[in-house]
Amino acid sequence: MHRTVTALIAPLLLTGAASASGPGENHATGNNFLANSVLTYEVFEASIEHVDLEGCPVDFDADANFCRMTLASDLAHVFVFSYDGAQPLLAVKSYELTDGFLPF
Repeated sequence: MHRTVTALIAPLLLTGAASASGPGENHATGNNFLANSVLTYEVFEASIEHVDLEGCPVDFDADANFCRMTLASDLAHVFVFSYDGAQPLLAVKSYELTDGFLPF
């Protein structure tokens, strides 16, 4: 089963959204609004419990991308970030938790 990035981070974005002034703004309440709806590694690192991975799925260039993993809803979710610029999230791949579930 695959989940979209929106489905994975929507609960994070809804907290305190009623008091939002606009994208890219940060408030003393701890709300970090996503500029242009881009999840950067800086926001991910500070707000989502994860483990660092040494590699990424084979369909992503190891010289241009890096990966992190979370466990949720009985799945392992591999988040693929770009090394470029603000290190935006490029993709999320989900895997069932079975023996040898990470094929890379």
